[in-house]
Amino acid sequence: MKFLKFVGGSVLLLFMAGIIVSLQGCLKSEDGYNAWEFYIKDIETIQKYLDANGINAEFDSMAGVFIEVHKQGDGYKTVQDTDIEIHYQGMILEGAEFVNSFGGSPITLQLGNSGTYPPPFTDGIALGLFRLREGDSATIYVPSPLGFRDEGYSNSVPPNSILVYNTKFVQINNLHEDITKIDQYLADKNLTAEVDPDYGTRYIIHERSTNDKMPEFGDQVTLHYVGTLLNDTVFDSSWGKVPLTFTMGKKDVVIGFELGVTNLHKKDSATFFIPSIYGYKDQAVGPIPSNSVLIFGVKILDILKALP
Repeated sequence: MKFLKFVGGSVLLLFMAGIIVSLQGCLKSEDGYNAWEFYIKDIETIQKYLDANGINAEFDSMAGVFIEVHKQGDGYKTVQDTDIEIHYQGMILEGAEFVNSFGGSPITLQLGNSGTYPPPFTDGIALGLFRLREGDSATIYVPSPLGFRDEGYSNSVPPNSILVYNTKFVQINNLHEDITKIDQYLADKNLTAEVDPDYGTRYIIHERSTNDKMPEFGDQVTLHYVGTLLNDTVFDSSWGKVPLTFTMGKKDVVIGFELGVTNLHKKDSATFFIPSIYGYKDQAVGPIPSNSVLIFGVKILDILKALP
């Protein structure tokens, strides 16, 4: 377990890998500001606006925003604490523009760490971007509690304003360079791997069981693993020791490890390949150099389903 522990910043959203956020819990009232009440009212207002203007935006219950995809890209989705490049134009619903990066360089930011967001980027647009892929162009409609709340922004955005963001998800930084390294490693060793279509991790199933139980958020997974680098250096292993047990979605392990495990069933044996942005990124951890692709061979021993 020594070199599997998650290292990262604050979390705004636990994202695609089966992790559900209770928006009502996140929007609790503080200092007399009833965020949940404003949220419900704004959802109704946005829906009426969409209906009146013939806009086909869908409400995303996990993100808590409305999203209208204009152009679908063929890239990957992102996860928390990864650096991405985007363009975005922000407007008030039926109102004026307050920010526009189109025509200049893309904005680089780390999704899931709201303390790093450049103003006037908001939590609401971040929640929407977690649902998109590289290359997607979309409009995201953000209720005011996920925007500037009752504070507003500068002189451009009044308090309790519903926000509209036109966005272009340009790319996930440092992902494709590592995928190229992984694919070269596989080619050099004459190995064929499957590709996770959402996040780009590669994995090889060595033994597929007949068990249909797969890990989901909150499940407790027990497995044996060995971790190596692309130069075949072993940096950690549980074999001959106590198996690793961890809970999905609780940040017990690096996110790439969870992404790999989500493709497996109980009793499966597999190897999965994790780009550095899903591992330790630019941090050196013990024998693991910074920006290292991680390889894990695993055997799933048991999956204890979370209580309903």
